[in-house]
Amino acid sequence: MYSLCEKYVPGGRPVVTAHRGFSGQYPENTMLAFTQAFELGVDVLEFDVRESADRGLVIVHDATVDRTTTGTGQVDHHTLLELKRLNASCWEGPHDRGRRLPEPAGHAEIPTLGEVLSAFAGKVGLNIQVYVERPEALAAIVRLYLHYDLRTSGFLMLCSFAEAERVRALSCEVAICVGEDRANLERHLAFGVDYIQPTRQCLTEPYVRRLLETGLPANVFFANDRDAMAELIAMKIPGIMTDVPDVLLELIGT
Repeated sequence: MYSLCEKYVPGGRPVVTAHRGFSGQYPENTMLAFTQAFELGVDVLEFDVRESADRGLVIVHDATVDRTTTGTGQVDHHTLLELKRLNASCWEGPHDRGRRLPEPAGHAEIPTLGEVLSAFAGKVGLNIQVYVERPEALAAIVRLYLHYDLRTSGFLMLCSFAEAERVRALSCEVAICVGEDRANLERHLAFGVDYIQPTRQCLTEPYVRRLLETGLPANVFFANDRDAMAELIAMKIPGIMTDVPDVLLELIGT
């Protein structure tokens, strides 16, 4: 069984998270991007979960399908079958400086959460960013987390502490990360998060010092160029999220 926490070694190399898979080179949040990142040797795959109109759990970052697919409109206004018929290869490059293509670059489906977990659970770390509104959808995600036994290898990244409380009410066995109030490290520690995901703007000298003191597994969002990566490595940041994991792995000599 893959143990993600064991990857965070004080003074060791940073844990490498492939943000939306190997999204700098392949269509983001697709099985192709996840497979390419996995084969590259990343430690963690990060991806986003939303709900379709008929309550399917699908892997899409944006609230709409306009940017990355051949479709238009909100994800939750489309059925799972309608989403599956879209071509999700319409965005090229990293999320921060890529572009929408005039035509799709090949073909890629929007995967379901079940498909991703079936392929990668227990083989690599999983950072599951949750963007669902219905309590029933959140409960379904928790059931899948437990079914695939992700306790040691994955965590849910939740938008708020209130949502994290709802997950805890469903199961105390789910590892939690919270996106709210990221600069307030003490609030996250008091809540008892299992992972933390600060932005680079959070990384003041006092914040970094306290973070390293705690030993809390941390993945900084994000670094897509060598200078930014080198700066985070010099700060001894435990983990780095990137759209270009090949560059980060080369830089750390893996």
